[in-house]
Amino acid sequence: MDILILSIFAIVTGLSLLEDHMSAWQKVIFLFSICIALICITTFKPMTTADAANYEKYFYFNDTILFETITEPTYIYLSRLYISLGFGVISIFLTYALIAIPLKFTLFWKLTPFIFTAMIVYTGIYFPMQDVVQIRSGVAVAFLLWSIIPLQEGRYLWATVLLLTATLFHYSSLAFLPILLVGNMKIGKFWKWTLAISIPICILLYLAGFGAVNLIPGGAIEGKLEHYKEVSETGASQDYVPYKQISFLAEIVMLYLFIFFYDTIHRNCRYAPILIKVLALEMGYLILFADIEVLGKRLHDLLGAFDAITFSCLLYIIRPRYVARIGLAAFCLFHYIVHMVNEIYFH
Repeated sequence: MDILILSIFAIVTGLSLLEDHMSAWQKVIFLFSICIALICITTFKPMTTADAANYEKYFYFNDTILFETITEPTYIYLSRLYISLGFGVISIFLTYALIAIPLKFTLFWKLTPFIFTAMIVYTGIYFPMQDVVQIRSGVAVAFLLWSIIPLQEGRYLWATVLLLTATLFHYSSLAFLPILLVGNMKIGKFWKWTLAISIPICILLYLAGFGAVNLIPGGAIEGKLEHYKEVSETGASQDYVPYKQISFLAEIVMLYLFIFFYDTIHRNCRYAPILIKVLALEMGYLILFADIEVLGKRLHDLLGAFDAITFSCLLYIIRPRYVARIGLAAFCLFHYIVHMVNEIYFH
């Protein structure tokens, strides 16, 4: 499966170098073909893939109290429906893939003119991480991406509906709430300074021993929080320090680059105020929830899917454009090899 994903990643990288000279119909043909391939990979992945065994267990034992406390209602009720119809766990893999992947492709098309550049980040990092492994999160991300369109247009009710829909697929979608509240505010001098100092402040809070998890109310997600704590205690690295990770340091560079060139980026991408705030928020979550490593990473990765659009904005400020594309491809390939292969498949 890794060879298939890396092959598609290589194809996407090649297409990104040609996309400025491609017609719309050519892009559509390639996108449709890649979409079908990714749906097949997600649906028929080996059951030895990380989390696949857990999803199978959740599917067949969806009526136990334990799974009802850590699994979202959409997965529970779809599982019960498919079991009653005589279907196996592959049916829910297919359902989630058919929702998440075509919707993301459609949104990439709407949100950026550099769709294959955005897909470098998506296929290199977030497709294998979310749509293959964390399938509920993969669907939730699709609806969160969709929500930034009405949010930017000031249609807050529709953006809220999409956020709530995402939450039904994965409770961690509630982490997007701060963006729903302030995401479309224009980034002036105040916001630039706020975003610039947000990460250093989060690091200071981390060093001071502040744990943001204590601020989360229990209720419906209490069981999932306890589950994350147990996973972190049994499987997390004791020397994990988020701001010392190479990928995190690269995100810091990106954040300050986007703040410095904000006016140029915003002239070309009207969603820039939302995207830059999401980038800062995902980094903040990784630091502030580092005491529960699994939770911090899940929140970071959930919002990290927005990076596919955000990082494509590098093409507005870096010339020649192929330098940015090759740089993104190299970074994503490094991330895949180090994080995906090592931590997910062989952890």
